[in-house]
Amino acid sequence: MWRVILGAVLVSGCGDAGDAGSGDAGSTGGTTGAIGTSTGEATGPGGTTGGASGSGESEGGSTEASESSTGTPTEPQSGMLSVLSYNVAGLPDAISGSNPLVNTPLISPRLNAFDLVLVQEDFSYHAELSADAEHPFQSMPGGGGTLGDGLNRFSLSEFEGFERNGWVECNGVVDSGSDCLTEKGFSVGLHELGPGVEVDVYNFHMDAGGSDEDIAARQAQIEQMLATIATRSADRALIVAGDTNMDEEDEADLVTLLEGAGLTDACRELACGDEFRIDRIMFRNSGGIELTPTSWLVDLTFADDEGEQLSDHEAVVVEFDWASR
Repeated sequence: MWRVILGAVLVSGCGDAGDAGSGDAGSTGGTTGAIGTSTGEATGPGGTTGGASGSGESEGGSTEASESSTGTPTEPQSGMLSVLSYNVAGLPDAISGSNPLVNTPLISPRLNAFDLVLVQEDFSYHAELSADAEHPFQSMPGGGGTLGDGLNRFSLSEFEGFERNGWVECNGVVDSGSDCLTEKGFSVGLHELGPGVEVDVYNFHMDAGGSDEDIAARQAQIEQMLATIATRSADRALIVAGDTNMDEEDEADLVTLLEGAGLTDACRELACGDEFRIDRIMFRNSGGIELTPTSWLVDLTFADDEGEQLSDHEAVVVEFDWASR
């Protein structure tokens, strides 16, 4: 079962979110051209893995959608789930727009306030990021390129069928957001909220920038992720979170993602007042699971003693009620 965190100090809520994280955050990305899928694994207690993958396949069985691999529960179940999505600005310190060598160790213990943590740009300081994180199930760094994909997760509950997919298209190596400097993309794992209650959770980081080439790369990335959702997660409930690098000018492309996967943006569902923030947490219900967002917040406690944010993005948090049906 998932632990419910009610005591975290979340100081910016619906209609009162800060402006940071609403623009290009100096993102990096995958090598130009066809990249395909790279490998990754999730470790749990005793070093067990939550599934390693290659070419979009997960270890231990098919990734075809099913309502439950552990059996349908005889009694309805319900609970609460807190989800953090956070671009931690973990490029090497010399080229980062933040100060990750100093800030990443300060981020680590703050992750423990949340049931599920999805991070982007976890490139060069993963050991520091995970040092004080107490989540028993964590992904290990992976992905291709010079620095990997920077996508990792920390979870209180086990996940399986974990895979990483590098973007087939990107734009810019030393310009246009340097999105081809390393391999970004998306990862996905099947998380168990309770016995027989499962949700596919996607974590992603899209191309930055506003040039025609950047926009075309993001559009291709949307189609790539939608294709995986359609084949792997057709009948499953979803949580899809990450750095979209899409703001008000990209509304049409965002709608393509939302409508193409049947997703709802939690911020918009709750009329949070910051609908064009690029860091988003989205969700989809299934025939067997209902997810209901109850709060959308920006956690401004991810700051140093002087009140400066620990990343060039702010930490976005959504709390869900969930119920089997």
